[in-house]
Amino acid sequence: MWQPTQEEIDLLKQMNGVTGAKHDAFYQAMAPVLFDVAKDHCNGNWEPSEMPQGVRLFIAKAIQFNMQTTGLNSRRMGSVSYSYDTEFPNAIWTYLRPYKKVKFHALR
Repeated sequence: MWQPTQEEIDLLKQMNGVTGAKHDAFYQAMAPVLFDVAKDHCNGNWEPSEMPQGVRLFIAKAIQFNMQTTGLNSRRMGSVSYSYDTEFPNAIWTYLRPYKKVKFHALR
């Protein structure tokens, strides 16, 4: 599994306008997971060293989305129940659109 270097973490933070080392551990943990998500979504077979820039932008924006308080879908006061929307918005997925490969399946 890919482990991003500190330079790569700094680049992702710079894309999000984040400064300081407060969130480095979160970036370090989430970047490899999101890289695998991008590879699976695009049917890609890139190595981390040849990762397209759009994939880096997807990783940065997905981390930024996960760091903020996500949208509250519903709320109950009776026995206190909260429901949150944790799906990435379509705007984040569009960064991967140019890299998506078509997958063909044989007819049965």
